[in-house]
Amino acid sequence: MSRNELVLSGVIATRDLLRYTPAGMPLLNFVLLHDSEQQEVGQAFKAQLEITVSVLGDAAVQLDRLGPGSQITLKGFLARKSRNSRQLVMRAEQFKLIDGE
Repeated sequence: MSRNELVLSGVIATRDLLRYTPAGMPLLNFVLLHDSEQQEVGQAFKAQLEITVSVLGDAAVQLDRLGPGSQITLKGFLARKSRNSRQLVMRAEQFKLIDGE
């Protein structure tokens, strides 16, 4: 069985307006900024990244209430941005606010 799971926390940097797919499914895209210190071969490594996140369905409607600066943890998977793209995006299926926001 192949596996593709990602759990990532960070801050919403920018976000698009909530829109709907041709099938009527709510869709929200935003950029998540992540900054952490990880251990790699016994050494500290500063991991900084920004990734585009795409959320469908009820989670998209719930996330639409949050603005830039909101801290969240996301659970989902990585996929191509589109069929012909090599760019990766995170497809988030679940989220949790950090610090009780």
